[in-house]
Amino acid sequence: MNKADVYLTHLGLSEYEARAYTALLSEHPLTAYEVAKKSGIPSSKIYEVMRKLDNRSMVQAIHGERSRSFIPVPPEEFISNYRSHMEESLDMVGRELSGIEAGMDTSYTWHIKDYEGLLLKASRMIHTAETSLIIQLWQEEMNILYEALENAEERGVKIAILHYGATNLKVGQVYKHPVEGSIFTDNNSRGCALVADSKEALIGKISDRNLDIIWSMNKGFVLMAEDYIRHDIYFIKTARRFAPLLKARFGENFEKLRDIFSDDIPL
Repeated sequence: MNKADVYLTHLGLSEYEARAYTALLSEHPLTAYEVAKKSGIPSSKIYEVMRKLDNRSMVQAIHGERSRSFIPVPPEEFISNYRSHMEESLDMVGRELSGIEAGMDTSYTWHIKDYEGLLLKASRMIHTAETSLIIQLWQEEMNILYEALENAEERGVKIAILHYGATNLKVGQVYKHPVEGSIFTDNNSRGCALVADSKEALIGKISDRNLDIIWSMNKGFVLMAEDYIRHDIYFIKTARRFAPLLKARFGENFEKLRDIFSDDIPL
């Protein structure tokens, strides 16, 4: 299949339906037999394929003197109709499913192992947030999620961002972590955490070799994730105001502070 056919199958068309439609786009009008010949679809299947495309409003039959031919609905019209239909269907599904959520078990955790899955989950959390977003991210993920965060802020969602690395972010309240280089060196990975409305959270790490993220609506898990980000923000707000004193006591990169197995610094 060519790329167009592959993408059409992603929308629910069969391979034969996709091939018949793209064959018609390249040349029309065609009879069913001509579509079969041009697309390589078995002639025994072509009439059923054309019937299904007609039911999808993707082709239109025109009747000649001796045979019936087909012309394709223009791609722009098909895409517009499909988008409208899907949005209407999704709205209806959302309304019908909303009443089922009360019995949902929120004790489980969902392990996310691929980067695309992480971004999809994070984007959905941002898009559906109603009151607050508390976030810890590095520049790579922030670049991808920035537009969604802007939209959330426009909806009135309060946003606090703990950011590692240089940034010119203009969304929410941004706290730049002062020791991002040391943290990355120590762990050879970058952290990721996001809490939406204090109801759901994802947290984990990203490295060149693997990704390990956990999402959950478990109340204990959400509280732990939110406290994790909040306490880092508390430290940053303190360090901004007392940096010279803290560095004098704990080192330039706060290494003595990060060493939790020793506390031999004079009070």
